Amino acid sequence: MIRSYGTRTGFALALTLVAAIAFTTGVAAQQTGADARPIYDLKQCVEIALAGSPSLAIAGQQTESAGKDKLKAWGNFLPSVSLSRTWSKNERTDFDVDVTATDFVTVPTVDPAGTVQFPFSYATGEKTDSSITTSYKDYSIQSSLVVFDGFGKFGGLKSAKNSLAAAKADQMYSRQLVIQEVATSYFSLLRKHKLLEVSEGSRDLARRELEKSETYYRLGSVAKSDVLQAKVRLQQTKLDVVRAANAVEQAFADLAHAMNQPLAQRFDVDTSLLETSFDMPALADLYQDSQAERLDLMSKHYIFEARNGEVTSAGGGLWPSLQLFANYTRYQNESPYRFGAQDSDNLQYGYRVNWDIFDRFMSYSGRSQAKARARIADYELQQKKLDVQLEVRTLYNNLVEARERILLSRETIEQAREELRLAQERFKVGAGTTLDRINAEVNLASAQADEVDGICDFLINSLQLDRAVGTPLDGLFQ
Repeated sequence: MIRSYGTRTGFALALTLVAAIAFTTGVAAQQTGADARPIYDLKQCVEIALAGSPSLAIAGQQTESAGKDKLKAWGNFLPSVSLSRTWSKNERTDFDVDVTATDFVTVPTVDPAGTVQFPFSYATGEKTDSSITTSYKDYSIQSSLVVFDGFGKFGGLKSAKNSLAAAKADQMYSRQLVIQEVATSYFSLLRKHKLLEVSEGSRDLARRELEKSETYYRLGSVAKSDVLQAKVRLQQTKLDVVRAANAVEQAFADLAHAMNQPLAQRFDVDTSLLETSFDMPALADLYQDSQAERLDLMSKHYIFEARNGEVTSAGGGLWPSLQLFANYTRYQNESPYRFGAQDSDNLQYGYRVNWDIFDRFMSYSGRSQAKARARIADYELQQKKLDVQLEVRTLYNNLVEARERILLSRETIEQAREELRLAQERFKVGAGTTLDRINAEVNLASAQADEVDGICDFLINSLQLDRAVGTPLDGLFQ
């Protein structure tokens, strides 16, 4: 049973997303004009991706195929029944057959007045062709049931059941991966939008500082080199805006690709999703939950059980088998060469016991190979458990680091703003240089970008951590 965490960061994020849906609906209704673009919330993007995901469709077909294998495994416990009908016509021609005639020979009896005639055939010396036409038809029904085959049927059923369970777990995990990819791309696009805003803010600030420098230069308060430095700074920020805008378009392309619609019409996303809490779950709970709820880990466990079923099935050839059978046939035969009546029926039933005393090591080798596959599945299960623990630990560390980066960047932003204010004041009174002011601007923009990166990294790692411990990601947009 998969559990969700009431105190998990993903739960807090889900609440934020629900509020964002209402917000984006209102914003979209207010947009007018030819350049207005629709705003897609995370729920819409995920639904589009799930509806057209090739990987999810493949997983669905694999589950359906595994379901048919289970049905076939159940069928081995039932008797087989078949009906058949045969009709045939035969025309036989013998060439150059000797023509015979019949005559009678008279033989006297004991009674002088009595005689007896006996027929006899003799060849006339002529040749002819002789044809015979016959027909045959029958109706039959056959049934057989393997009562015992060395537990092979039970092993096959166990393997089919667990293979189906593994396919279902893989399908559910594929769904979680699709949601994670879309949500990650969505947050990445939010990141690029916010970084674009930071770049545009730096450009506007650089433009205002250039205007101040030009004014001071006309008044004779600063040198021409200060104006040139301000111009270079403005051009650099303009280039940063171009790069940030290109990054936004690339991030949108990545999101559209994750939604399986690479040619999707451009739409906007809601940047208010970046407002979230930064609660951290307990690492010990994450380890425990990941071992119990991780879907791909469940799939590995089911595969291991399926391989054990194959071992039982492969060992069936080492045992004797018992089969019951019955056969009823009714036929009509018009051939003059038939044995018995022209119209007859036949009922046959019994049992058959078979034991391959020596099958050239086929059963023994097959069972050994099945055991080897079962051991491989067990090793893969143990390795997957180790990999899951490492992934949880890595994502948790990333989450802690992102939270600390956010806290540090917010302190740095306050410091950078104060440094910029002081640099502007010193420059105004002639106690500072343009380079000091530019350095303060760069530090402020860098700190603001660090905050955006930290928040997005926290959201993405929180999302991935929820997936890594088995928390359903569907709750993010429901």
